[in-house]
Amino acid sequence: MLDGVDPRDNPRTHRPGGFAPRSPLAIRSGRRAGRRGWHIAAGLLFSLLALAVSGCGSTNLTAGRLQASLSSTFASLYVLQQVEQGNPHPLARSLDSRASCQRGSTPDTPQDGSGAWLCEITYLVAGPGFPVIAKYKVDVQTDGCYAADGDGPASVNGSPTITGPHYTQLINPLALIDACFDTTT
Repeated sequence: MLDGVDPRDNPRTHRPGGFAPRSPLAIRSGRRAGRRGWHIAAGLLFSLLALAVSGCGSTNLTAGRLQASLSSTFASLYVLQQVEQGNPHPLARSLDSRASCQRGSTPDTPQDGSGAWLCEITYLVAGPGFPVIAKYKVDVQTDGCYAADGDGPASVNGSPTITGPHYTQLINPLALIDACFDTTT
């Protein structure tokens, strides 16, 4: 107390409850610290976002890898389907199955990466020897695994069941194909 003046009586220097007001310098430095914290948080968020997005465009998820996997998997499952139906056992390589896959509906859509693909598999039926086309809607995951949903013709992959010997209903192995391809090499 100087000259009989109690600093607690001055509302500019004392607040009820014993809290002193912050000086303008303290207020400004607090704002700077707040801004610095915001910049750090924004930088961290940006770094995490960049890291997450970098995994989305993996170049190992290519049309060529998907087509090779889908072709061989389709051929093996076609042989299984024919055997289950009681038909003659074709050789997988005699089908000469070839997949052609495309992402998106425009030519400028990148033809690699995860997501929705449309694929057509052309193969030779062992009996008549003419080409048949089976269509699939394929969902490729970032790990190289995919689910191919049959989209016709109904007699091949468009129905979830097939008729086996003695009119028994069997699960159609070509209706939904779940498989994976190597993304490491």
